Amino acid sequence: MAKSVIHQFFESGAKGDVDGAWACFADDAVWLASEGPEPGRTYTKTEIRDLLVQLDEMARTVRAQGMDGVFEEPVFLTDPDKAVVEWSLRKADGEVVDRGIDLFTLRDGKILVKDVFRKA
Repeated sequence: MAKSVIHQFFESGAKGDVDGAWACFADDAVWLASEGPEPGRTYTKTEIRDLLVQLDEMARTVRAQGMDGVFEEPVFLTDPDKAVVEWSLRKADGEVVDRGIDLFTLRDGKILVKDVFRKA
């Protein structure tokens, strides 16, 4: 079940289904972004939906430039409620433009924490 919520999150995002992606998060979820003032920025559940809208718009722009995001299969750590997903932004020829990992903490079949680590 834990693996399915991560898949559902990425599948919904790929389809532009913001509400479907947002539904994957627990009511007290946080998204820890890699950029911002904290370092990074923490988004609460109510702010995550707006972030997903922004990311969907960004994805459309990136695709129009001939690039796309590639998300690898989740790798579960020794705790079944923790998983890592490697991701990259690639040009059409496969050249990696940006890359990082998302560290997910799950609870009761929902995403509790999405912590983003980026390396450009």
